[in-house]
Amino acid sequence: MNSQKARSWTVAAISAAALIGIGVANFAAKPEKKDAQGCTGEISGKTVMLLDQTDAIPKQTAEEIISRAKNIIDKEVKDGELVSVFSVTELSKKNLAPLFSYCKPPKQAKGIGESQRYVAKNFDKHFAKPLQAVLAEPISGSRESPIAQALIDLSLSDYLRHPNARLIIFSDFMEYTQRFKTYNCRNPQDAISQFRITRGAAVARPSFHNVEIYANIIPRSEISREVLACNTVFWNWFFGDNQGPNAVFNPSFLPG
Repeated sequence: MNSQKARSWTVAAISAAALIGIGVANFAAKPEKKDAQGCTGEISGKTVMLLDQTDAIPKQTAEEIISRAKNIIDKEVKDGELVSVFSVTELSKKNLAPLFSYCKPPKQAKGIGESQRYVAKNFDKHFAKPLQAVLAEPISGSRESPIAQALIDLSLSDYLRHPNARLIIFSDFMEYTQRFKTYNCRNPQDAISQFRITRGAAVARPSFHNVEIYANIIPRSEISREVLACNTVFWNWFFGDNQGPNAVFNPSFLPG
């Protein structure tokens, strides 16, 4: 009788352990609720990429833009961070909307019962492939190049409001609109004064708060050294209002 009772207790214990194991696996494998941007809970950071698509660029420049963007996504952007991509065209003056905006999902399975195949497929389908498509989109050109307007609008938006915010810009930084141009910049102080006048009662320059800013400059061989030097002073002033421990403005040239 005692032997039979012991066997019964053993079977019951094994069954209970199996049920608990199944329950734990199901719980671990249950996907978290996501919003329309693929974000779960509190966003861990925000990265914005701004692509200047107003003028054609050499193939090697386009390839380097994609390479640098992917390198940032792979090495700097953590899982759960919101990645948004915007473009500069004549249309962006009135309707600056993201071409892509999605929280970076994990690339490797972590939890018990979580399928690596499912995780990898989800990463590619909802994040990697759509982002690659946007970055590789051919440049159609534009009659105007409102870079400053796009940057000011982004500084006022929610896309950069986060303690861990990053702004990556790919542009030649040659502002060209009906009211203001830097293609013929000779005196940087005159350019700054003129730009302030064209802004009227609107925000004269962006105010960034603790944002890491990386300016990847598309080279233009037709631009003189004098104009380039004037532009450098102008844009240093333009990006000059950025406070916080992570605040940085780091310009670098692209090949081309």
